[in-house]
Amino acid sequence: MLDVLRGDSSQVVSQGVLRIHAKAAEMPHIYSRIHRLEAFVRMVGGRVARMEEQVTKAEAELGAFPRAFKKLLHPMNVPSLFSKSAPSKPQQAGYEVPVLFRTEDYFPCCSERPQL
Repeated sequence: MLDVLRGDSSQVVSQGVLRIHAKAAEMPHIYSRIHRLEAFVRMVGGRVARMEEQVTKAEAELGAFPRAFKKLLHPMNVPSLFSKSAPSKPQQAGYEVPVLFRTEDYFPCCSERPQL
């Protein structure tokens, strides 16, 4: 009976070691994916921060009109309220479209999925 238990435990240990070794071999690939995801999140965070800075700057330069008032006044067709710029402020060169990114460029596996 003792020999059977020893044989079973050695078999369990040897199978367990093989499974652990197989999982350990997969880990570098998983770590690589985690690092790419972290880099993507940093990149998106930086772009969102720049976009927020641009919005804040545009609101400061052009003046922010509260949305609630804009929604109330919009049906009255008073375009001069929304399109007037302050005469004391200098005209800006123009709006520069921010550089956009495509998620598929960073995660090619996602582009294979059907679009909904």
